[in-house]
Parts: sequence; C-alpha cells; structure tokens
Amino acid sequence: MPGPYRVLVIEADIREAGRLLRLLRTCAGGEPGAGALELAVRPDTATALADYLQLRPDLVIYGPAAARDAAAEDLQQLRGRAGTDPVPILFVRSDRETLSSACLKTGCDDILFTPYNPILVQLKLAALRRFSHFNRALQAQRIRIRRSHADLLQEQASARQIFDKLGHESCLDQASAIRYHLSPRAVLNGDVLAAAYAPGGKLMLLLGDFTGHGLAAAVGAVPLTASFYSMVPKGFSLGHILREINAKLHRILPSNMFCCAVVFELDPHKRHIRLFNGGMPRACLRRRSGDLRLLESRHLPLGVLEEAWVEEAIVHIPVEAGDHLYLWSDGIHEAHNQRGELFGEERLLQAVIEPLAEGRRFDHLLNTVNAYSADQHDDLSLVEVALDEVSPVTNAAEVAVDTAAQRGGIGDWSLNFTLGPEELRDADPLPLLHSVLAQVPGACSFHDHLTIVLGELFRNALEHGLLRLDSGLKQTDRGFTEYYRQLEEGRRRLREGWIRIQLRCRDRGASGELEVVVEDSGIGLRGASGSDNAYSGRGLPLLKAICREVEIQPGSSRVRATLNWGEAVSTESLHP
Repeated sequence: MPGPYRVLVIEADIREAGRLLRLLRTCAGGEPGAGALELAVRPDTATALADYLQLRPDLVIYGPAAARDAAAEDLQQLRGRAGTDPVPILFVRSDRETLSSACLKTGCDDILFTPYNPILVQLKLAALRRFSHFNRALQAQRIRIRRSHADLLQEQASARQIFDKLGHESCLDQASAIRYHLSPRAVLNGDVLAAAYAPGGKLMLLLGDFTGHGLAAAVGAVPLTASFYSMVPKGFSLGHILREINAKLHRILPSNMFCCAVVFELDPHKRHIRLFNGGMPRACLRRRSGDLRLLESRHLPLGVLEEAWVEEAIVHIPVEAGDHLYLWSDGIHEAHNQRGELFGEERLLQAVIEPLAEGRRFDHLLNTVNAYSADQHDDLSLVEVALDEVSPVTNAAEVAVDTAAQRGGIGDWSLNFTLGPEELRDADPLPLLHSVLAQVPGACSFHDHLTIVLGELFRNALEHGLLRLDSGLKQTDRGFTEYYRQLEEGRRRLREGWIRIQLRCRDRGASGELEVVVEDSGIGLRGASGSDNAYSGRGLPLLKAICREVEIQPGSSRVRATLNWGEAVSTESLHP
C-alpha cells in the first residue's frame, strides 16, 4: 500500500487556495488505487521554507497569485530543502495570460491553467504520483545499495588483513635485492607476490595474476600461497611446486578462473636461475651491457589443466654480474592514457633499456607508467630483482651451536637411503631426506650446509654418474639450455640404476662430525675436465668451502664429504 501523497500549496489568496484544494481532493478521489492525499497550504515561500522539513511534500503547487510573485531564487531554496528528492514544482497560470520567458526562467516543472480542466488535472496528478512512488523505491534501493557497499568494503578490509598475514613467511622485505610494487584496482588484489628461501640458500619467487578483480580473484591466493610457503622451505623442486599448485587450483577454482604466473628459482651459489612463465607477459632479463633477454610464456596458466607438464617450460639461465630481472603483470601493458592508447610492451622495454644510475631504474619504470596512465583499470604489479646481489641466507644455527647441540643432544646415528629409477624419474628425494633429518634433535646445526652438500652430490651422481651429461655444454647460453633439456629428457627415460646416500653423525659434545657419502650405479666419474667457463665448475669449490674434507676419486662412483658441525663457518666463503 503506497503511503500518503503530500501536496504543498503556496497561495496567499484564500479563495484561490480553497478552489485548488477542492479540485485536488476531487481528482484524487477519482483515481482508482490511489493512496491518501495530504494537503497543506502556506501563504508564501518564506513560510513554506520554514515548515518544509516538517511537511516533506511530494509536490509543490504555486497558486495564481503566488506564481506571479515567485522568483527563481525561491524555487532554488525549495529544491535545496528537498535535498536529493526530486520534488516537482507547478505554477498555476490563466489560459488568457501570455506564457512569458520570465515564467520559464523561474525553473518550474509544469503549469496548470485556469479555468481548471478536472480530467487533465487528474491525469497530471496520477502521473506525478507514479513519479513519486518510483522515486521512493529508487531512494530505498539506493540506501540498501549504500549499506551493502559499506558492508562489502568492511568485509574486504577484513579479508585483506587476513590475506596480508598469509604471507608472513615471505622474505620480500628481508631481501634488499628485491624491489616490488603492488597496486590493486580494488581493495583486494588479484595479483599475488610470494617469495621464500629454500634450504641451502636458494631464492624462489612467484608473481601471479588471477582472472578477475577483488574478492573472487584474491581468494585464489589462499591455496596458492599455502602450497608455496609449505613446499619451498622443505626443499621441493620448482617443477614439483608448480605441479602441486596447478593441481590444487584446478580442483578448487571454478572453470572460468585460473592463475597466470611467472616463477623463478635462483641459486646464488651456482649463479643460475630456473624460470617458468605460464600466461604472464614476457619477463625481461637486463644484462649490465643493456642487452635484454625476453622470457616469453611457454605454458598455459596454472589451474587450466588437470595435470601440468612444466619441466619443458622451465628455462635455465646463467647469472652474470649486473643482471636484473623484471617481472610485471598485464596491468602495466594495459595502462592507457586519456586518448585510450595502451602503454604497451614497447614503451616499457624502452624504459628498461634506458641507461640510468644504479638503483634508479625501478622508480623510473613506475614513474613512467603512472605519468602515462589516466586511470587504473587493472591490478598493477612490478618486480625488480638484482640477481647477483641476492645473498644465500644462512640459518643462524649454522654459525652457532643450537641448544640441542650444546646439551649434546644430537648423538651418534646413521641413515641410509637407496633411490631406484622410479624415485629418480618421478620423485623429488631431497625433501624426503630433509623431513627425516628434521626429526633428528639438533639437526638444524648443519641443516643448510647439509642441504647444499646433498644437493650437489645428488645432482652430480644423477647428471654425470647415471645420465652421463657433459658439463662442457654449459660454455654457451645455448649449450646451457641444451644441458638442462637433456637432463629432463634423461630423467624421463631412466629405467635402471640407483643412487645410495649414507649419512653418519659422530657427536663430540659441543661439536661433531657429519659424513655424507653418495654413490651411484654408474661407471664412475671422469677425470677433472678443467672446465672453467662462466656456467659450470662451481660445484667442487662450493663443496670445499663448506666441508672439512671432500674425497673424489676419478673413475669411482663414490664421493665422500665431511662436515664439522658446532664450529663457526665463514659465510663469506659461500658467496660467489
């Protein structure tokens, strides 16, 4: 049932006001389904203004005498009191009067002519009623939308606090070599940036862009970051992490959602990166010379396929002094100016290649994009990594004996593992070893160094002992890529062979000795090749810097390394 329709009549002539009131009552009574009509009369505009908030009229009618004296300022004041409610204002004029331009300039919305025609007045009154009812419904809807929007903003603010805390394991603000900028289009960001150190000091970083914006896109960051920050510290390989994230997103996300992502793993000891690009804009590697290497997408976005074969999409790149890696989301390319012209990749690369003082390029890129962009229409993310400035992170326990070791809680123990072709072909054995060692009291005293030693010896046994790969391939960029292509192909074809890993710990109170022996079923290591190019030959010096003793016999498939724990180890010797 519609509420009463309130009409305010402004007229000083009592007889004219009475005639108008009787006409309005008659017309209202003849309208079927109309609600009650509330009428009020005021002699002039000043009195009407004084009582306006109390009357709250839906329609204002100036009688014949009042209409002749009304000015545009009077109508502006009435509309000012009405606020956002559109209240029509009608003038009563005689049909014998000439409709002058001065009457129109006052700003009235319509005119009633005298002598009155009741049928025309009734039709006009019915139309104005419908207009009023529609406006009330629109106002109520606007209030509901405002409340709903306020609730949504509050929910998004709360969700953003939760999402921000999901990345508490991130090392983004701990590594000075990483600079980043995330600018969400809405309260929540559809772009996600995650970074963490793996055992042994490797840095792994992920920049992702979920389809859509706001809460729906940001929700996808929860399973992605959960997998990332769970698997990286356990030492899982880049390929295993990508496959796990892809499978989880495929199971959880609706079919119209996926995540474009670029992920890289940087080994500061070996000075090379492994990079995966699935659906993101081309990453850019800038050499000190100013040369650019663009790393295009080689795989579908994560979450599209039920099972992803990511190894062939991973590129291997040697790191040189002065190298900087730039990652960005498509919000940078799609930034456009007031004429609607996109910023595009060409302008971005021109800004990257421009010679600038060290440390100024990141700010220059942001300023260039912001100066060009008229408005932000997408989430915008930019990351700069100074690759040769990333230092291996060493656990504090590496340079000081932990509490368990001080109590002599490590003890004497030994572990033996034998990995067959199935584990070597499809599995990632190092995280398994880490998880077992994590159960040993005080093992964190040598965890990071042991990770490096195990990784080096295991890869040496796999790549050179079983697969017989030639490190000489790494002398050129193309050979470097070919080497890792042969590695992945060789692992897939592996049907026989084994690698045996033996660990033996001898506890000597506040210090001790850890012996690592890795043996494979290959024909034995070749003699020292003497290769000293920029891309290989770093493994042995690295082992000698960490271990007290490294025993390698040409022609033998057995390598033994001895670590002393509980003694200070110079981290400077680990830096390339």
